[in-house]
Formats: sequence, C-alpha cells, structure tokens
Amino acid sequence: MRLSSFAIGTTLAAAASAMPLAESRAQVVTIDEGTFTVSRGAERVGREDFSIRRTPGAEGVPVIVASATVVYGDQRLSPALRANAEGTPLAYQVDVQVGAETRERFRGQAGRGRFSATMRTPTGDSSKEYVVTDGALILDDDVFHQYYFLARRLGAGAVAVVVPRRNVQVAMTIESRGAENVTIGGQQVAATHLVIRERAGATREVWVDSQSRVLRVRIPDRGIEALRDDPPR
Repeated sequence: MRLSSFAIGTTLAAAASAMPLAESRAQVVTIDEGTFTVSRGAERVGREDFSIRRTPGAEGVPVIVASATVVYGDQRLSPALRANAEGTPLAYQVDVQVGAETRERFRGQAGRGRFSATMRTPTGDSSKEYVVTDGALILDDDVFHQYYFLARRLGAGAVAVVVPRRNVQVAMTIESRGAENVTIGGQQVAATHLVIRERAGATREVWVDSQSRVLRVRIPDRGIEALRDDPPR
C-alpha cells in the first residue's frame, strides 16, 4: 500500500511535536550533536548543523531521531530521520530549498521489507515503492552525520543502504584502516579511519571516534570534505 506524502508528513510531525514533552521529562538522550564545515579544496562551500538523539517510542521502545540543516551556498537541506535502535529507518523526510523556493520535498516510510516514497517538485509529484533488505540503513547524498549509522556496522560485511532521493538501495562495504588522529579546533582527536565503498559508485573516507561519532568525511571523487568544528562532547 502506498502512503500519501500528507500521511507520512503527519507521522513525522506528530513525532517531532512530542519531543519537547519528552525532553522536559529528561527522557531524551543526546547521542551526538555538532557542526561540520564543508570544503572543496581550500574553499569553504557549506555547513551542517546536526543532532542525533535517542527517545522512547511506542510502548517505551527506543527510537533514534537524527536531524540536520545543511547549507551549500543558497541551497538548504533539512533532513529528518526516525529510526529504530539499530539505525534502520522507520520514516525519513528531507526538504531542499534554493533561496525561498522549495525544489524538492521527499517523504519516505519503511516497513515490512518495503520502502514507500513520494517526491514533490515544482513539476509535479511522483511516488515509488520498492523492496529493501531487513536492517537497511539510510544515507542521503550531501548529508554527513548519517555516516554514524554505517560506522556502527563495521565488521558486518556488505551493508544494505537506501539512498532516498535516488530511490535506490545499494550495497556498501566498510573497511577499517586503523587508528589515526584528526585535528579539530587545534586539538588532536583519536579516531578510526574507515573506507566506505559503494559498488560501482563513490568511495568515502570517514573518521570516527570510539563511539562511532563522525569527525571527518572525505569524498575524493567530488573533492568534498566535511570536518567538525569542535570535538564531540
């Protein structure tokens, strides 16, 4: 059954509206939050502000809520993920604005081995539903904090990953290249250097701390690098 973008948006909105109450009761645990500076070569081209939090869901089952604001010039992305404790998506949305105009509005929901998605653009709406592997993760293009979920799967072999705005599932492998410090704000931060490969696609290099929190991301094919402004707290 395909879900309307209204229904999916309502689900996410309800979840978001419940969060202040949960926070007031000290039920929300911050897993990670911070900012990345995004560069191409020596030029700063963007910024990401993000948070990843764990909160009780239905019947007290933990749910992870990860959201961000990502700015590239006059383009602004607003991704929001709701996932289970393993990082498998329950619902995902992202709006892409250029100036004051919304160019894309993506809404997706996962369940029972399928991913249902709608995309709204100035030229019209489209929808797609496709089979996904149990335990698949979300990794959106141009969003960096979501590598946290992949880093937690190190050693799991090939990982199924939904790339939502491409409406595809791909397989990614995660390889550790060992310990390597990252310089953040003039401080040396201990990290593990990971290489993430998409079959027939781009290779990413990701540096994470001992809790899988993302410190640095490099995408050589695009000449893009994202570096945290401050070490994780």
